Amino acid sequence: MKTATVREFRDRATKLLKEEEPIIVTRHGKIVGFFLPAAGDALPLEIKKDLFYTLTSEIRSTMKERGVTEEALLADFEKARKARRRR
Repeated sequence: MKTATVREFRDRATKLLKEEEPIIVTRHGKIVGFFLPAAGDALPLEIKKDLFYTLTSEIRSTMKERGVTEEALLADFEKARKARRRR
């Protein structure tokens, strides 16, 4: 497993993304992320589930932090969709 700083990962992304080995990304010596190369065209179901749960958890906590309800968010999406249609 390789290690790269955020700056190295950014500057050498094209080369690093072609690697077949996982990469640990660090900032100031602390792990901030991982790059795991895909082994095929489709994501395994477990990774899809993990991504879904992580994203929904982040969205839920951000909404709670900002005091936004699900109804208000859906109304905002509907308003944006209608405005887009009028263009």
